[in-house]
Amino acid sequence: MPDVTANGDPGERPRKRARKSRGTGLRTTTGCLTCRKRHKKCDEKRPVCGPCSISDRQCAFPENGSATVSASVTSAQSTPVRGQPTVVGGNHRQPESAQERQPETSSLSPAPARQPDVSNDYGSHVGQALPAAGEEQLASAQGDGGFICSPQSISSESWSANFASIRWLDLLASDAVQADNGYPALANGLLLAADGQAPAPRLPHQATPILVHVSPALLNGQAQLPDDLDPELERTAWQSGGDVELSAHEATLFRHFADRCASWLDVFDPRRLFSSYAIRLAIRNAGLMKAILALSSKHRHGSDGAEHEEGEWIRYYYETLQYVREALRYPSYSHSEELLATALTISAYEMLDEADGSGNWQRHLKGIFWIQRSQDVDGGCGGLRQAVWWAWLRQDVWAAFRESRACLSFWAPRRAIGELDQDELADRAIYILSQAINYRAAALQQAGGAGGGKLAKQRERLAGMMEQWRACIGDEYKVLPTPRDEPGAGAEAEVFTPLWIHPPQFGTALQAFSFAQILLTLHGGEAGGFRGYLKMQRTLSEAVNTICGIAMRLTEEGCQVLSAQCLYGAGLCVTEAARRERIVRLMEDCEARVGWPPMARWREDLRRDWERADADDYGGRGDDGR
Repeated sequence: MPDVTANGDPGERPRKRARKSRGTGLRTTTGCLTCRKRHKKCDEKRPVCGPCSISDRQCAFPENGSATVSASVTSAQSTPVRGQPTVVGGNHRQPESAQERQPETSSLSPAPARQPDVSNDYGSHVGQALPAAGEEQLASAQGDGGFICSPQSISSESWSANFASIRWLDLLASDAVQADNGYPALANGLLLAADGQAPAPRLPHQATPILVHVSPALLNGQAQLPDDLDPELERTAWQSGGDVELSAHEATLFRHFADRCASWLDVFDPRRLFSSYAIRLAIRNAGLMKAILALSSKHRHGSDGAEHEEGEWIRYYYETLQYVREALRYPSYSHSEELLATALTISAYEMLDEADGSGNWQRHLKGIFWIQRSQDVDGGCGGLRQAVWWAWLRQDVWAAFRESRACLSFWAPRRAIGELDQDELADRAIYILSQAINYRAAALQQAGGAGGGKLAKQRERLAGMMEQWRACIGDEYKVLPTPRDEPGAGAEAEVFTPLWIHPPQFGTALQAFSFAQILLTLHGGEAGGFRGYLKMQRTLSEAVNTICGIAMRLTEEGCQVLSAQCLYGAGLCVTEAARRERIVRLMEDCEARVGWPPMARWREDLRRDWERADADDYGGRGDDGR
């Protein structure tokens, strides 16, 4: 029955504007295939639509159930080219006409497969340009080579492995130029286009199909590439066909990485993927090999003063960046395990430079975070990618603590604590520590202001997580019998009770858990009267004794870096001079075992914290002064 209007006449009921649902309203059956994929509004102008013309992208319209590809290079009036190989992506664009195609200058020839120019030559391609890959994406992250936008501010359409990798490389190259260390030619050749310099010239247009290696990450959905790309052949353009040749000295450096440096990265990994699998990837990948040689050479120079060529680690570092810059032309490299392992190894190299206070290492951690996010790498994805993520998180945990910020990762484990085995519980201890650092950052930021309810909930969740973890650890985490005194230990050994836990990585996991307890307790708000004060003191004392007691019997090299960091946390709760000195001595022992120069700076900072605490010079900066 029709509605009646105010004057009594029948009329139509006013209709509300139909609103498309979020589930289906954004989908459309019109527009070109490229705009659909990018979730852009298409004006359907042919042969090249407006958005594709502006962004210089390939434009394809569906016709009779199939797509006819038309190339766009410089203008919307380009004539469509039919029957040519389809090239997908903004990095490799089809030439406008057959006359403009230059197969002889293509960076990839289908036969024979081209080997990478950067496999074995040192600095032979300095000054060559980065590809035009990601230029449109880089426009959203302009600046002085640093990250000026957060990962959350980047739209999904521009979030790609290519974008993340180039931004990370841009950081490394810019820092290399600022501190050329006697290699200005190499450094300047790596700089992309910073400080107002003209952009580097483009590489020749890609006239052949892109051929992509089907890696495990692609097969299990951790990374995505266009569906119509032919697998395997592109990998030969950046991967060595045979084993990388090493000199006798380089073979020594390679062995040093496998025996010592990799242990820092493999500390909680029962499969030891860096010392087993990653080194085999390096045998066929010059970029990863150069990164390994750079880290190993720098560590040997700082730890045991072994004979070396002056500045060789810097040369290997630059050669790594040179290789990465060249290899990023290929989408398969942007999604590869080799790139992830190279980035993490370079991050460990930068961490050795933490003592200079430059802050470069912390910024590079954000670059690796972007690369991992672009490939959907997290703490549960499996394989080397998962091992890279956990090694990165252990680095970022310390950087976040030092900078009084939250950790970069927002990944949450999907499996309950009760479902984990004992090795996985060690990793979960690091995750708990990361959440404690996030809580500390929030507490410092609040500084007694609004948001106490939210902070209380965060604290409650963290405390519950810690109780579950403690309830699930097995006999592997229990203290084993050990002599209380050792020859030469002296009276200092009596300050803390030695605790021996074997395997040693479980002892280190307990140290990390105790560090989390310290952070949660120090920033727990009101003590709750005398009983609350006593409870807080007992908790802090137990955590300090656990960290320091384990450190007294912990000799495994791979555990020393994390152990020294936990000792720093224990030192924040100690007021007695004898206990402070013992903690400093334990940190010195860690440095002697692993040869980690930044530990000297950590000790200096800890002593400075003690001086400020004794002088009551913290003001309102929080319980630990940070």
